[in-house]
Amino acid sequence: MLGSCPSSLTQGLLNIFNVSRNQNAPLESRYYGPYDRLFNYAVVEGSFTFFLAPQTVPDEISARDAVDFVVFMVILNQEQKPVLMAEIKDDRWVNEPDRRRRADTQMRQRYDQMLPHCPIPRLYGLSLLGTSLRVYCGNKVTGEVTPHFVGRPDADRILPPDFLGGQWDLDILSPDGLRKMQEIVAYIKAEAANVVV
Repeated sequence: MLGSCPSSLTQGLLNIFNVSRNQNAPLESRYYGPYDRLFNYAVVEGSFTFFLAPQTVPDEISARDAVDFVVFMVILNQEQKPVLMAEIKDDRWVNEPDRRRRADTQMRQRYDQMLPHCPIPRLYGLSLLGTSLRVYCGNKVTGEVTPHFVGRPDADRILPPDFLGGQWDLDILSPDGLRKMQEIVAYIKAEAANVVV
């Protein structure tokens, strides 16, 4: 599995991400391949219990997503119920307060759509701005999503430069980031094993 992965795997992931960062691909597709590989390896590989379902079309509720949209991926169980979701944006999103606010809003909209259908007690969501990670968790019973929502400090003023700053402070490719992924994957697999079909 991912967290106890050999250094050759970690280096392999780093190489894939570095190649993708340095290629002249459009920003919209730069991270599709690396994250597809990461999620397929970490959750899906060797199992017919889960599958990766990339979502490439923004939904009708969020017409504005058409401009902001990069990649949205969902890991589904065999009944096509969501057990993990990830929204992936380009690196530049982490440095701009309005983009961080939009990334947070879009994740919360995904929870409105998917949490009621999750077959396990918690639905994890990964907001990835490049490789900068913010982990969300939705409680199926209470409907609560953490981290808690932070509204605009003042509706009549622009967002301060530090709005939601530091919230995407975990690099998914760092040892701590890989450990966090291992914890999430272990939770999903353990809980999914208890789901009665």
